[in-house]
Amino acid sequence: MTDDTGVNTVAATLSEDQVREQMAGMLEAFVRDVPRVTHALVVSRDGLKLVDSGISRNRADKWAATFGTLASLCENIPGPHGDKGGLKLSMVEREDGLLFVSIAGSSVLFPSQPCDEDGKVDTVLAVVAEPTADAGTVGFEMGQLVDLFAPYMVAAVRSDG
Repeated sequence: MTDDTGVNTVAATLSEDQVREQMAGMLEAFVRDVPRVTHALVVSRDGLKLVDSGISRNRADKWAATFGTLASLCENIPGPHGDKGGLKLSMVEREDGLLFVSIAGSSVLFPSQPCDEDGKVDTVLAVVAEPTADAGTVGFEMGQLVDLFAPYMVAAVRSDG
């Protein structure tokens, strides 16, 4: 069930700290359960850390700025027909690891963060993995995690299961 903002009413009754705690638990489980994933975080589109899987503050803040920028860059790359489109998943392969970004949805449950005129914060899921991680598995599992975030979003990314 959702309220008039479109947020799941259970999530809407939670404080911002409770939302962060629940989402952090999902990120920690993701890191624990997906082979060779080392870190995961949710950041705002403007590069502010919202929730992480237990990353040092300094590293999380640097990654948040980088991943927010990367998501914006990827969404603004013209596609095959010259149009800009929504980012589903982007991956950067480096010698020391794989970096993934995906749009996670828009939430009103982070009121302490800069938001749009409707109180929404657009979010990005960012994942760091070892260089030997299976990119297909990580990408699939990220999609599953974004689906789990739906109750915390006004505008969830996916409408199908």
